[in-house]
Amino acid sequence: MKTTTEKRQNFERLIAAAEREIQQNPRLYNIKVACLALLGYAVIFSMLLILIAIVGGIGWAALASSTFLIMLIKTKLIFVLLVTIYVLLRALWVKFGKPTGFTLKAKDYPQFFSELRQLTKQLKASKIHQVIITPEHNAAIVQIPRLGIFGWYKNTLFLGLELLLVMSPEQARAVIAHELGHLSGKHSQFSGWIYRVRLSWHRIVSALQQQSNFGANIMRRFFDWYSPTFAAYSFALARANEYAADAVAAQLTSAPEVAKALVNSHVTSQLIVEHYWQPFVKQAEQIPQPHSSPYSQLQTFLQQQAFDETAVAAQLQKALAINTSYYDTHPALKDRLAAIQAAALPPQAVTKSAAQYWLSQHLHKIIAHFDQQWLQNNQTNWQERYQYFQEGRAKLAELQAIPQDELNAEQLWELAVNLEKFIGEAACLPLFNLYKSKYPDEVKADFVIGRLLLVNDDVSGVDYLQRAMDKQQNLKVDACEWLIYYYHKIADNQAAEYWQLQLEKQIDINQAAKLERQIITLRDDYIAPDTATGICDHIAEQIRNMKVIKHAWLAEKKMQHYPEVKTYVLVFSKTWWKSEKYMVEQIIAILKVEGVCFVVMKGGRQKAIAKRVMRVGVSLF
Repeated sequence: MKTTTEKRQNFERLIAAAEREIQQNPRLYNIKVACLALLGYAVIFSMLLILIAIVGGIGWAALASSTFLIMLIKTKLIFVLLVTIYVLLRALWVKFGKPTGFTLKAKDYPQFFSELRQLTKQLKASKIHQVIITPEHNAAIVQIPRLGIFGWYKNTLFLGLELLLVMSPEQARAVIAHELGHLSGKHSQFSGWIYRVRLSWHRIVSALQQQSNFGANIMRRFFDWYSPTFAAYSFALARANEYAADAVAAQLTSAPEVAKALVNSHVTSQLIVEHYWQPFVKQAEQIPQPHSSPYSQLQTFLQQQAFDETAVAAQLQKALAINTSYYDTHPALKDRLAAIQAAALPPQAVTKSAAQYWLSQHLHKIIAHFDQQWLQNNQTNWQERYQYFQEGRAKLAELQAIPQDELNAEQLWELAVNLEKFIGEAACLPLFNLYKSKYPDEVKADFVIGRLLLVNDDVSGVDYLQRAMDKQQNLKVDACEWLIYYYHKIADNQAAEYWQLQLEKQIDINQAAKLERQIITLRDDYIAPDTATGICDHIAEQIRNMKVIKHAWLAEKKMQHYPEVKTYVLVFSKTWWKSEKYMVEQIIAILKVEGVCFVVMKGGRQKAIAKRVMRVGVSLF
């Protein structure tokens, strides 16, 4: 089995090779992508035909021999085959949830739909059947197949209210032109088909992962290779389509307007989060109910307040510093601007937004719709956050009232944690340092101090995190993620790559640890548990009163990874006729053990393992 690093590197190599190929010979690349897409269909339908043929043959044989029919029913083979066929058919029938948002009707918004029809006609794009306003700062076209893999697509244009509030009509027109560009021309039909195939294979993999029958296991082996391979190789096409859609939008509007829309989208959306949404949500820490409706207030905020030029310039530089990666089909901002040969100018406040221009007198109704929706979805969360902060600050006040030199370890740690939660990072760091000086062997202090230092761009945090992960392996994933974040932030890509590799190694170890705790086999090593820990008495006490259990034995499965997290096997013998399944379920329901505990019946389905446990384990009673 490939490691996480090998999978990532293979994924990146495939994308890089595909991007070179699409540049050098796009026609050959498209043929290869189409053949790779058809390969999936060929395997799926071949498997279906074989399974149907087998079921047909078995059915014919069953009709000819009643003995064979009884054998089929007893072995449940026919049911396994039918379930596998059902799984494959269900996986091919891709379902979509009903789109949500505020649906625009052409009769109510004639100016907008007039422009939409004009853009669609100019581009010779597929018809838009539905336009839905959503609250997000985004725009997209989604093709929803009414007949699953057989097509008959319904095209829905999604436009974010926030996006329309900050963009001029010209910029919003460029955004819509970009989205329509994905539906224009023959290349978009091919790209749309490839996109839908990618979605279908993802759906199939998800369905197969939930099955454990023979047919699903065979298909899973194929799709474990096929799905990531197809996703990687077709990635270049998805990336190229973004550039092509930008070019179409630039031809239909202008390159400067497309550039303004791109910059506006990347910069203003983040500024709104920082200067509006974060302060708005932070009010929940002080007041039990929001003072006003969020989107009504957002509209007022955008009309009355221009963002500080320094903040805009800083956010633009952040956006331009991001490089195009293999984990998003959308290219980075600087590459998209370079492709249309346009400059990255700081976004300016618009005098009349696209929302005001196109939605006119109905805008207040749309805003009221999202205000009501937001309040319905967030009212409970707001109240819970308010209550959490009231209780947390009260506890903080109690701890602060105690002189620091009188605090025990638990109180000092809780005080530092609460200071970070309810006051801020600057206030808590001295206390975490104090805790570290008093209890130098506590690994959790190293981790928290390291994290806080890196947030403040202090390189000494690296040493703290390294000490933490060296002492306690289960901190390694979080520590590596913080180190990757820090080194990306200071543009040290070599160091970031090193810690990425360490992270992936740890992910593999964690996955292996999870897998070895999922099953027990005769190949495993079993030993007697350490009676000094009290685990034997603890388990015996819990199950002793179950009258249906006659005897019980306990063994420990030796773990390769995280041996301190124990895995036990409990074997029992029963006194009367209750079924094995019923007994196991009853024992598991009452058993409370730190770690993992498998329950096996003597003489049951796993009787060989039971014998091993009885031989090397401890008799509980």
